[in-house]
Amino acid sequence: MSRFIALRTASLLSASLLLAVGTTACSGDKDGTGLRTSPALTATALPTALTSQKPDWQPCPAPSIAQGGDGKAPGKLPDGTAWECATMKAPLDYARPDGDTIDLAMIRAKAMGGGKRIGSLVFNFGGPGASGVATLPEYDAAQSLRSRYDLVSFDPRGVGNSAGVTCLSDKETDERRARTHDLTETAEENKRTAAACAKKSGKVLPHVGTESAARDLDLMRQVLGDAKLHYFGISYGTELGGVYAHLFPKKVGRTVLDAVVDPAKDLVQESLGQAKGFQLALDNYLADCAKTPGTCPYRSPEDGHRRIAELLVKTGEQPLPTTSGRELTQEEAVNGIAQMLYSDELWPSLSISLSDAEQGSGDNLLTMADVLSGRDDRGHYSTMQAANTAI
Repeated sequence: MSRFIALRTASLLSASLLLAVGTTACSGDKDGTGLRTSPALTATALPTALTSQKPDWQPCPAPSIAQGGDGKAPGKLPDGTAWECATMKAPLDYARPDGDTIDLAMIRAKAMGGGKRIGSLVFNFGGPGASGVATLPEYDAAQSLRSRYDLVSFDPRGVGNSAGVTCLSDKETDERRARTHDLTETAEENKRTAAACAKKSGKVLPHVGTESAARDLDLMRQVLGDAKLHYFGISYGTELGGVYAHLFPKKVGRTVLDAVVDPAKDLVQESLGQAKGFQLALDNYLADCAKTPGTCPYRSPEDGHRRIAELLVKTGEQPLPTTSGRELTQEEAVNGIAQMLYSDELWPSLSISLSDAEQGSGDNLLTMADVLSGRDDRGHYSTMQAANTAI
């Protein structure tokens, strides 16, 4: 569950001010940054057929299951125009740019006018694994930037409709999530999942890393007709933006990096840092909850810490039932809580979910764990988790 989007309206509004006055990101391309790139890829030029392509922008259809769509096309923009979607061809392997290509899904809202147009503003919402095509229309606060920017996002390679990685079937994913594993069992499950990924997505797997995605950004910059990349990256999107700046320091435009990931940290350090972040969020939730005794299920922050720990111990011993027939395991209870700690707007839902769980119902926590896992209410999974693992 690392690096999933944690975006609040305030973040976008404050970033609007930064972009309006022309904040520019640092290049960050000196030695010791922790950003590792491939010399072979760095030296390879792209063919004109790719850099000069013209996307065929059309009104967007409903996002696909792979993108995490709910079957509904994005609504109209405030000025009555439609969101536009297109695809961009990119090399499967940047070391062989004349070889096979993949299609990258893109979405945009053209600038409304009212000010001199600056260019395109490209969003990445993190994950890795979040579909930008499905996510951008959900963030109304971004509309404040349309006076001077085309708002653009995309499904990074390996995600959604951009050669999305698939591994287990929906049923197999449900079965895996329903089981409780020790370390040995987890290692065996991971081996089986990796084998399934190689079988279903073996061609794309070696080419879905962050460096290739950063090169896609520069190709996108050229295809969109921009001299520099103006970029808004959130969580993992900050790492992608950092790698872009490392590879293309002279092409960095106005940039916001929100909830920054340190690319120099290894996986263990990163996981520990995230655990501290979740602990801080939990502490803040419980402190706020205690101020509203009418709706808070806990008498005090200390009471909340104790009872949540007890709840997790109980779900580890005996998963909670749900009306769907599925069960809430300890791992899924943790995931459900974590999903609602990403934003204080979800804290009231967290209070209700924890109260229900104490009364024996795992429905709400499992629903939120499903959101974190990219599962819809019909039992279908997006590519989010598979892409997260692959990237």
